[in-house]
Order: sequence, then C-alpha cells, then structure tokens
Amino acid sequence: MATSDAAHAPAPFLSPAPILIGCPDCATIQLMPEIKRGYLTCCTCRGALERKTGRSLDAALACSLATLALLFPANLCLLLKVSKAGLIAKSYLFSGVAVLWSHGWVFTATVVALQAVAFPLLRFGLLSAVLLSIRFGRVGSWTGPAFRWCCRLDLWAMPDVFLLGFIIGYSRLAPFVPVEIGAGGWCLIGAALLTMLTRATHDRRETWRRIGRPATATPGTGIEADAIGCSGCDLVLPPTASGTRCPRCGLRVWRRRPGSLNTAFALVLAGFALYPLANAYPLSVITLAGGQTGHTLYSSVMRLVEANLLPLACVIFITSIGIPLAKLAGMCWLFLSVRNQSRRHLVAKARTFRLIEEISRWSNADIFTLVVYMPLVQFGQLANVNLGQGAPALQALVVVTMLASGLFDQRLVWDPARRSA
Repeated sequence: MATSDAAHAPAPFLSPAPILIGCPDCATIQLMPEIKRGYLTCCTCRGALERKTGRSLDAALACSLATLALLFPANLCLLLKVSKAGLIAKSYLFSGVAVLWSHGWVFTATVVALQAVAFPLLRFGLLSAVLLSIRFGRVGSWTGPAFRWCCRLDLWAMPDVFLLGFIIGYSRLAPFVPVEIGAGGWCLIGAALLTMLTRATHDRRETWRRIGRPATATPGTGIEADAIGCSGCDLVLPPTASGTRCPRCGLRVWRRRPGSLNTAFALVLAGFALYPLANAYPLSVITLAGGQTGHTLYSSVMRLVEANLLPLACVIFITSIGIPLAKLAGMCWLFLSVRNQSRRHLVAKARTFRLIEEISRWSNADIFTLVVYMPLVQFGQLANVNLGQGAPALQALVVVTMLASGLFDQRLVWDPARRSA
C-alpha cells in the first residue's frame, strides 16, 4: 500500500515528525503530521483523523470527573414529582426500570438499565481513570484496553439521549398536571450536558499517543506494502501482526474482520423484521377509568400534532420512525456496494456509515420517555400507563441496528477501489 501525506495543515502548525496512521474507515496507511490547532482529514475517504480546535485532555478530564460525580445523584435522587387532587407520584431513574420489570418487560428493563445507568457509569469511570493515569504519568498495560472499551461504550452510554426522553416526558405531563423537577432531574440535565461537552473537548488521538507512541516517519519514507492498521486505535502494524493482539489497545488485529459482512447482514435482516412490528403494535397502553387505549408511534405523533406540539412531534417522528428506516436503507446500500464490488461514490458511502453510527442511538428517545413518566401514572384501574408490544420491538430494533453498524467492517467498501489501483 502506498504512502500518502495528502492530509495537510498549514506549515507553521506542523511538527517535524509525522506519524503513521491507518484510517479506521478506509484502511489507508498514511503519514499524519501532528498539529497544534485545526483538523486533519484522511487523504482517501475525507474522514476526520484529528481535531485540535477546542480540544484539551485537561478539560476532558474535568468534564469527565464532573459527569461521573453527577451521575450518582441522577440515579439515586428524585427525577420528577406529580401532585394533584391529593395524589402524589414520584419518578426515579430506577423506578422506571422497576415498573418495566414488574410488568414483565424484562428485555426492555435490562437494556434501559444498561444504557441509562450501567454503561454511563462504566464509560466515565474508565475515561476518568485513563485521563488521570495520563495526567500523572501512571500509564500502564491496562490503560490501552481500558480506553478502547471506553471508546466502544461512547455510543452505548446514553445520558444525552435520556435527557431528550426526559424533556419529552416532562412536556407531555406539564400541560395536564403540576410537575416538579427533583434534585436527580437537575443532576441528570447537568450530566447529559457535560456528556456532550466531554465528547466535544476530548482529543482521542492525543490520548492514544500518550498511551503508546506510534511509529514516526518523515515525508518520503516507505511503508511496508501489507501494513495493517488496528481498527481499535489505528496503530500501524506489520503484516505478521494479523490475528494477534494490538500492543497498544489489546484488540485482535485483522486485515478484515472475519465474518463481518454476514453477521451485519443477518442483524439488518432482523431489523427489517422488527421495523413493522415496532410501528404496527402499540408503543404504550393507557388505562383510564377501566378503558384501555393503545398508541402506536404514528398515533403518538398525530396526538402531538393535534395538541400543537409540532417540535416534539417532529422529534419523535425523526428519531423513532425516520432514523431506523434510514439506518436499514443505508446499511443495505453498503452491503450492495461490497457485493457488487462497486467503486462509485465511496466517499459518500463512508459519510453515510459515519452518520449511521452516530444517529442510531437517538431512536431510544421514545423508550426513555416512557421510562420517565410511567412511574408517575400508576394508579391501578383509575389511571395507568404500560408498555405495548411495539416497545420491546422498537428497543430490539435499535439494538440490532447499532450492533450491525458496530460489527460491519467498513474497510470492505474500499477494497474494490484499492485492488483496481
């Protein structure tokens, strides 16, 4: 594979020793100069390799520690309280999970507990430990694998998505009953905002460099033709490293991940089977004075439109109906590209894959909305909100599509162009 130093930055900001990097999207092995500000893109797929503007490991550490500190009261303290006609109902994060479990929705309760409680605590605990070890010069053999798992949990830990569900749940209740935000609710808001700020300030590439310095090279230095880029930390390794563990992050290195295409395709097929179930069956069932009414995703959107809550209606339509279908269609486009050995629109396909990975998680907003306000409407036959059959189907749809994009090796899309070159 030929070298390329087409990822450029203004000369005053370059260090004298560019490093070798394997692009995680297209597998191009190239020379990447270190920069002090601005950003660098891959010379082949135009994906961002490094961003420096507004990035700081110290700022990311401060945000990570603050997020971790706020997550504990967000999980333990009161989220919302409703009081009307002598009736008082309270909602905690775990009370929503407990209601789901008690109603027999074990799968949904487990996934919500992982995504809203366990994964955020684990992600920010690992990130804080890694950044502290770098800050005080205590990097050890555990640091690389810990940071790799932290990066993997980035999309699965969802305080920011839960905040969207919290806002929607509050907006649905506030017009009808007095709703008070508790200490846990305010801590949740702070933790979710700091989650986004942590992502914006954290420099992953610099973190990997501090964990283990990659090989450096000067312009014009040759690169071994069959060099492999680790898909976990982008470290460039010799071809003999295939099938072994990466010395920096501990991930098993493959030129192309075995079984990636078939596994992802099976998951997408499962997604196509779940999509009509998630839309046809009720997402929630409301009991009022002995009568039950089921609400599908579409009917929920129409109710919000009739109530003149158009922004919320648009959000729910996009996250719960539009995004899952777009993800499935985008993955099919990538599968067809690999199957037909297509060399067209490769940059657009790379951007599509990056978009699919990023937006998949937001389809959980409707499930989190139910988790927020279900504990507040549990008054037996007088008034009660329960999940419908469409809710676990939607939850499973989100999980399988996220797994499909996570297990699909996007480097396969670029192989036809590389062979022809």
